[in-house]
Amino acid sequence: MGSTQIMHIGQYRLLNVVYTGQTSRTWQAYDDRARRYVGIKTLLQSASRDRQQVSMLKWEYSVGAKLHSERIVDIFEFGVYNKSPYIVMEWIPAPNVKQYMQRRYENYCVFLPKMLPQMVEALAILHESGWVHRDIKPDNFLFSEEGGVKLIDFALAKPIKGNPIAKLLGLKSVPQGTPSYMAPEQIMGKQIDGRADLYSLGCTFFEILASRPTFTGVNQNELLQKHISASIPSIRARNKNVTPEFSALLQQMMAKKPNDRPKSARDLFLALRNVKIFTRPPKEGDRVD
Repeated sequence: MGSTQIMHIGQYRLLNVVYTGQTSRTWQAYDDRARRYVGIKTLLQSASRDRQQVSMLKWEYSVGAKLHSERIVDIFEFGVYNKSPYIVMEWIPAPNVKQYMQRRYENYCVFLPKMLPQMVEALAILHESGWVHRDIKPDNFLFSEEGGVKLIDFALAKPIKGNPIAKLLGLKSVPQGTPSYMAPEQIMGKQIDGRADLYSLGCTFFEILASRPTFTGVNQNELLQKHISASIPSIRARNKNVTPEFSALLQQMMAKKPNDRPKSARDLFLALRNVKIFTRPPKEGDRVD
């Protein structure tokens, strides 16, 4: 679907493209019936002919429509218009965290004392609703000073053991996700739970605080192998304003073995109430090494 070819999807008037990914595009739109702004995610033309991509978009709707929280985006509708599938969600006028990071650390660090705990809170709510996200990364959190954090994109979400849907789908894991953030057990196709998301969140936090990824590689295989076996880097080597206590917690989040990580996102959220992230409040202009 080109931005100049179709400016309406049914009752929704497309206004602006706000994000374009590998397979989809997200729009700001206006619902002429309900008289409100909404976000609409459409598949790119090539992906709209791919059954797997269409199924993933349907799945994102089926998961997201069940989740209702101030920390998770509301998803309202799945539909097909002129053979192009789409989902409709609440409109959130906020960049994703990756876009903040592109502004450089000194320009977004002042938001981190609020942003980081809310990211953990969003994950805790998702897990307590019975789902593991499987694609936690900076791109999948929106943040605004007014509304705080919103977790998005449930295309790879999977029911956690104990969720009734898990019995219907089975628990065999397929190694999907984003290589820079995948937990070792996720890479190896083992059964995963919420602790895999905690690993991904640890990698996300490291990148936010260090202005560089936890691991890099000359190719994807080298990168994935580092997640499996390389030593966990110290955040304090990059950012001296991070406290030793939070550095230790971050190391725990990125432990190679799930049993060495916090037991749950809720436990991590509660731990953050007693752990200072920074030795002093970040201020605009702060830099990392």
